[in-house]
Amino acid sequence: MALFEYRAINKTGKTQKGKIDATSLRQATSKLKSQGLHLVSISSSKKKLPIKTKNDGTKPRRSSIPSKIITAFTRQLSILVSTGIPYDKAFEILIQESDNAAFQYILSSIKAQIVEGSSLAGALQPHSDHFSKMYIAMVRAGEAGGTLGTVLDQLARSREENEELVSKVQGALIYPIVMSIMGMGIVILMVTFIIPKIIPIFQQFEIELPLPTRIVLFTSHFVTDNWLSLIIFIVVFVFIVKRLIKTRKGEKLCDTVLLKLPIFGNMARKMIIFRFTQTLGTLLTSGVELKQSLDIVKYVVGNRIYEDRFDQISTDITKKGMDLSQALRKTALFPLSVIQMIRVGEESSKLEEMLAKIGIIQEKEVKQSLDKTIALLEPMMILGMAFMVGFIVLSVMLPMFKLNQMI
Repeated sequence: MALFEYRAINKTGKTQKGKIDATSLRQATSKLKSQGLHLVSISSSKKKLPIKTKNDGTKPRRSSIPSKIITAFTRQLSILVSTGIPYDKAFEILIQESDNAAFQYILSSIKAQIVEGSSLAGALQPHSDHFSKMYIAMVRAGEAGGTLGTVLDQLARSREENEELVSKVQGALIYPIVMSIMGMGIVILMVTFIIPKIIPIFQQFEIELPLPTRIVLFTSHFVTDNWLSLIIFIVVFVFIVKRLIKTRKGEKLCDTVLLKLPIFGNMARKMIIFRFTQTLGTLLTSGVELKQSLDIVKYVVGNRIYEDRFDQISTDITKKGMDLSQALRKTALFPLSVIQMIRVGEESSKLEEMLAKIGIIQEKEVKQSLDKTIALLEPMMILGMAFMVGFIVLSVMLPMFKLNQMI
């Protein structure tokens, strides 16, 4: 399939512009004429699908699609499906509405498979790098149960809530990061440019420099004399750390350290439980069986420590006959309050509703923890910068006091 841009005159005499997907120019022209349009011009779309090739020139891969575009598509498709519009017509509308050339081609490919008789879930499967296992499983369950519109609405709401929380976390971290960079910049400026010009004045009088002054002076000489080596070391260190993080052991080490941090560890756990309960509740509500849901959820929590336990949870439920609450208790990773709420949901046969409630509670707690953490970080960072700058100022003032005593 290919995209064609056209300009035509509709039945009311107004000029209409748009895009249409077809296997050939002739088919595109035929489609437009069947819609009662008088063609003025038509040509192949100039926008090409961005391709990213690996450095070794082997397998090319398609450019990534922003998560917000997938979410907007899901919301729009849920509305179109709920109104009873056929899949092919719905995708034709969405292709014209999309401003992203790469996503237009993906939608065109999905539509082509649907026209050939594939289900929506089957058409999404070749694009699993853009549509997650959770996404495809929910769509398949919605199609099987005849509730695709409702399932897509739940999926869109879930994605919107998750993106809102992630956006809040990212936005809250901007100020501390900017403050840290400014603080380090000030310290480096003082150590490399200001101190080297002031200290020699005191050395001319042959006075013994105090310990803080000697520490700052040593740091200043070390940085100015080895700045190139330091830059190379930092670059190599960052490169090695990034490569290490990409390995399974590296990811597990980082996740272990994160969970043990005093403040951020607790917030990370709440975030993981929020993702777990929200995703599992959405999947079960959509008609996906528990075992398959757990297999999907483990790739959503975003933490290797928790991911490694999900296989055991699934085994305990399917082979040992445990309830979900019992299997979660065995991992010793979930709070007792969460396990008790899940148990109540199981006993009352309202597990999906209970998981949704837990997700709402955890989301609120994450936001509250984030606000408290940011409120605590700001004064701590100000105090930290004040200490560093104050130490440098003290290293300059102490020799001045000694010099005044000598005079």
